[in-house]
Amino acid sequence: MPPFRESVSKQVRGPSSRSKLGTLTFDVKACEQCRKNHVKCDQSRPCALCKRRGIECSLCQDVTFTALEFKAPAAGILKDFVTSKTVAGPVTATFVDETEEVADLYQITSASVEASSVSSDQHQSPRPVLSSHGNPVTDTTDAFFLWRYIDFIGPRFDMFDDSPRYFSTVVPQLALNDTLVLLACVAVAARQYYLVNDQQQHNHEQALTYYNAAIHLLSKRLQHSGPDPAVFASCLLIAHCEMVESKATAWDLHLKGTGDLLKMHGWHGMSGGLAQASFWIYCRMIILASLCAGKPAALEPKEWIPGGVFSDPPTWTLKSWQKKVVFLLGMVHDFWSRTPDDIERHAKQLRDARWKELEAELVRHQNRAPAVCSPISILPPNGEDNPFQSVRYLNGPVSAAWQMLHTAFLILTICTPCSQASRLSVLSSPDVTRRAQMYARQIVANSLANRCTIAWANAVQLLTIAGQCLVVDSERNACVRVLREIQQQTGWNTRASIDRLGAAWENSWRYESRGRHSAVGQVDAGKLLYHVWLGESEVQAE
Repeated sequence: MPPFRESVSKQVRGPSSRSKLGTLTFDVKACEQCRKNHVKCDQSRPCALCKRRGIECSLCQDVTFTALEFKAPAAGILKDFVTSKTVAGPVTATFVDETEEVADLYQITSASVEASSVSSDQHQSPRPVLSSHGNPVTDTTDAFFLWRYIDFIGPRFDMFDDSPRYFSTVVPQLALNDTLVLLACVAVAARQYYLVNDQQQHNHEQALTYYNAAIHLLSKRLQHSGPDPAVFASCLLIAHCEMVESKATAWDLHLKGTGDLLKMHGWHGMSGGLAQASFWIYCRMIILASLCAGKPAALEPKEWIPGGVFSDPPTWTLKSWQKKVVFLLGMVHDFWSRTPDDIERHAKQLRDARWKELEAELVRHQNRAPAVCSPISILPPNGEDNPFQSVRYLNGPVSAAWQMLHTAFLILTICTPCSQASRLSVLSSPDVTRRAQMYARQIVANSLANRCTIAWANAVQLLTIAGQCLVVDSERNACVRVLREIQQQTGWNTRASIDRLGAAWENSWRYESRGRHSAVGQVDAGKLLYHVWLGESEVQAE
């Protein structure tokens, strides 16, 4: 395939002007008439537009994926992806406003492409990776980012996979035979490189160029692809590329297309091979995406495995134990996010029984941890720098699994059965606050003691939940420090998490009278836990 370069508009440096990445959505609900006219469909049958026009309202029979682009001043736009082996001229990409909640983020854009050769100079926008099938990469820039993917990104995705490590070993080999996989690998690596290397402008242009080519080729492949696990893996890599610098509240949007793809092809946690490995990574992503908001995940845990039950293996390996941790966190999160305000007595009894069942399952799984999960060292607190007990584990994946399990314990503690009216009182009780503080400290201490970028990339939302429960200034400061370091080392955006912690801590004070004209402020631990229980959207609505 011939080398070429896509022009990327110049950006003004700085967070306020940094261009946003697009995303990919799966459109099966808009009617055929609305889609043809490029208008928003209300998805009723008949829809309001067809009813008003007096025409037949019918669903399109062809499933389509649509590439969307965020509006942003002076943003790099998605160019038409052209190669000599596919088409002779430009391809027109269609941008459709489909979802009311995000319609204002999108606009129809035009695209053009500039074909030219490219220098390997790092200060120029690189061509998208185009390797001959089965041949090694020979371009200097392409090779640099592919190796960076192997060193940094693949191990993150394989965090809970030991053998084979699909994203570290299998995916790079697939990339030599599949241009889409290769583009996805170097795009996510280029994005991470830009974020951890002073966000230099030329690095930003490189990342955007690879990403734009990858998402456009992905959009074309989705129109004509069967159940190809390589496409599934590419969707995850591109979603990671989008999520790494966006707020957690937007993560579900970036994962929507991937979720609809796996539903269409029926992949699940027992599919085998790359599809199964990709599926469990997707499950981790959707749990982290919905954790802070307290909203149900995009896919209920009972749908992760045929039959909805994670059967215990004859012998617990590290891999099976870690996957069960993800499953249990998903079950606990689903219990929390679906807790109604008021339920009738019989339903309350069933819910109380379910809470006890989940608690017993967490304790049982904690006690079944393989020997490799045992702590390597335990050290006492070390002053202001580390006010927590330091528990070191063998490696990042082990520490990440414990962090997720402790988060499940924390959430279940906050969901202690009670009525809506008595929730604040129960969460303020000494026993509940003591247990919640214990788990919150373990979660934060884990990231301080086990300074591994593999685990850190998984920790941001867990630290945000745990950090909100802390009451001691030195512990809070330590939590903020590790979040800032995570952003520096991994590229994951932690600014919104730090802001959310500050807002939660600022609103957690209560004042008690001390004399006629004075009062003393104290942290209200129960109020902190209550706001975590409410979730972000409910707290913002108060």
